[in-house]
Amino acid sequence: MRSIELVGSAPPRITGTPGAHTRATIMSIPLSDLSVRSESVQKLYTDYLADRFSVNRRYQRKLVWTVEEKCDLIDSILSDLPIPLVLVAEISGDNGTSYELIDGMQRLNAIFSFIENEFDINGQYFDLQALADTKSQLDDGKFVQQEPVLPRDQSRKIANYLLPMSVFKASDPEQVDKVFRRINSGGRRLSGQELRQVGSTAKIAQLVRVIASEIRGDSSSSDIVPLREMPKLSINNRHLAYGVDVDNIFWVQQAILRRIDVRGSLDEQLILDILVDCLIDPLVSSGTYTRDAVYGSVDVNDGAPAMLERRLSERIDIYGESDVRDDFSLVYEELRAVLDVAGDKFVKHVVGRSSGGRYPRYFQAVFLAFWELIIRGGLRVAARSEAALRLRDIGTARGSLNIPGGGGDWTAEDKRKNIDVVKGAIRDAFETDPGSRRDAAQFGLASHLERILQNSVTEQSLFELKQGLLVLGATREFDEGSWEKILRSITAIANTGPDNTGYLVIGVADSEKDVQRIHHLDGIEPVKSRSGRFDVVGIGREAAVRGESLKSYFDWVSDKLAGSDLASDLRRRVASGISLVDYHDRAVILIEITPSPQPSFYKNVMYERSGSGIQVVEQTDYMRLFQRFARPGAVK
Repeated sequence: MRSIELVGSAPPRITGTPGAHTRATIMSIPLSDLSVRSESVQKLYTDYLADRFSVNRRYQRKLVWTVEEKCDLIDSILSDLPIPLVLVAEISGDNGTSYELIDGMQRLNAIFSFIENEFDINGQYFDLQALADTKSQLDDGKFVQQEPVLPRDQSRKIANYLLPMSVFKASDPEQVDKVFRRINSGGRRLSGQELRQVGSTAKIAQLVRVIASEIRGDSSSSDIVPLREMPKLSINNRHLAYGVDVDNIFWVQQAILRRIDVRGSLDEQLILDILVDCLIDPLVSSGTYTRDAVYGSVDVNDGAPAMLERRLSERIDIYGESDVRDDFSLVYEELRAVLDVAGDKFVKHVVGRSSGGRYPRYFQAVFLAFWELIIRGGLRVAARSEAALRLRDIGTARGSLNIPGGGGDWTAEDKRKNIDVVKGAIRDAFETDPGSRRDAAQFGLASHLERILQNSVTEQSLFELKQGLLVLGATREFDEGSWEKILRSITAIANTGPDNTGYLVIGVADSEKDVQRIHHLDGIEPVKSRSGRFDVVGIGREAAVRGESLKSYFDWVSDKLAGSDLASDLRRRVASGISLVDYHDRAVILIEITPSPQPSFYKNVMYERSGSGIQVVEQTDYMRLFQRFARPGAVK
C-alpha cells in the first residue's frame, strides 16, 4: 500500500484516526489531492478568528452537541486521549486559502467555545491569559474572564494540543458533496430526514432547506458561512444560548412539533410532505417510501419511485423554484395571520389539546386547504376572524376532521378527505381575488424583508439597517450626516463583489436606544420580526412629521437617491431597486443594491465594508478590488 506523506510539525496520533466511514472515504481520495497534518489548537483558533473555516449549510447540520458532549471532548484533550481527525476541503479564493469543514464541525466548535468561556469543565473556565488571541480580546473588553479559572498549565495544554487534520484539494463542489455523503452514509445519530438531506442534489432538497430555515429564523444569504457564525444559526440547547430560541420557533410555539422534533429536523420532513402535496396532483401518500423516492434515495432499479422523483423535479422546473418558495411563504404568512387572530396555539385552537404531543398531519391538512384555495383557486381571505372561527375545534372529537394518529403512511385517499373537510369549513371566509398574483407579490415583499433581516445576522457586510432619515431630536430635520453615511454604505456594499446583492432597509431600528427614543418622540411601538431580533418602526411616523403621505415620502427618498452623487451606474441600479414594503402595518423602504460591473467610487473615494461598518480603500489597494470584479462570472 502506498503511504501518505505527513505534513506539519508532528505526525498525527495514529490512535486519532477517524471512524470506519471517514477512514474509508479518505482512502478513496487520490493521494495527490490529500495531505494529513497536525495543527495546534492555538493555530486552529487563529484561523477560526480569521474566518478561514467555513460550513456549507447545504449538507452540514446545525450545532447539536450538548454541554456534556463538549465537556467529554475537553476532558479527552486534558487526559492526553486522541480525538478523531478533522476533515476539510481546501478552497482557494480572493482572500487566500480557507477550509470547508466536511467532518469535525461539532468538535471544533466545542474546543473554540470552551476557549471563549462559554462553558466550564468541572466548574473551571479556560484561562484567557493563556492564549495570545484570547488575551488580546480580553484586553480589548470583548471577553470577560469567567471564574473559577482553570490552572494556567492546563489551559496551555489545551492550546498546545495537536489535532490531526486531513486536507484535500477539491476539484469541484460535487467532489465535496460526494465525500460528505460517504462519511454520513452510516447514519450515526442522524434522523431519517437528515440522512435524506445531507449532500442531496435534488431540487426538492434545496427548497426544503431554505423554507425550513426561514421559518425557524436561521436563514443565511449564502450556503457557505463562517464556522464562527454557526452559533447564531443554531437552536439553543440546555446551558447553550445559541442564536435561535427553540421556544420561539413556529412549530414549537404552536405546539405542532416538540423541541426534540425540531432538533431532529422533523420540521423539514413536514415541509417536505407539504411541498410534495402542493406540487404533485393527484396526491400521493405521505411516508418514508415517498420521501425517499423524491430524494432519489431508493433502489435505482425500481421504476415507480424514479418516476415520482422525475415528476416532482419536472414540476419544480415548470413552476420555478423561486415561485414555489414565494407561494409557500404567501400561504404560510396568511395562515399565521389567521392564527394570530385566533389568539390560541394551533393545537389548542384546531385540535383542542394542550402542548406535549405532535400534530403535523393536522397542520398539513389545514395548510393544503389554504394552498388550494389561495394558489389554485385564486381566492383570498376576506375575514381572518371568520376563518379562525371556522377552524376552531375542527380537529377535536366533536369536529369533522378524522386524521389517523401513530406512525405509518398517511394515504392519499385519507389526506384528500381531510383537506376537503377543511376547505369546506373555511370556504365562506374567502372571496374571489382577481388581483391575487399582484397581492401575492406585495405579500411576498414582506416575506422577502423577513429573509433579509434574518440574513443580516450573519452577512453583515451585505446589509444596512436605518431607523429613518430624520434626526431623533427636538427639531426632527433631515439628517444630512446620516444620508451621507447611507450613500457611502451603498457604495461599500456594491463593492463587496460581482456575485453579491445587498440591501439597505429604512424603518428598522438597530439599537434599543433608538427604539426608546422613537417611542418617546413619535409614540410608536415597534413590530418585532418573526425571529424577535429586530424592531420594525417603519417610516410612516416620519411621513407624519413631514406632513405628507407615505407615497410622497417614498417619492422624496426616491428623488434624493436619483439626484445623489452616487456613481452613475450604481445610482441607476439603486433608483430602480427601491420599493415600499408593508410589514405588518409598518411601512418600510427596501433598497436593493445589485452588483455593478466594476468597483464604484463615491465623491472620488472608494469604500468597502468591514463587518457592519465601512472603510476607505487606499489608492495603493485599488487593484485588489478591481481584481475582485475581474473574476469569471463577474457582472457585465
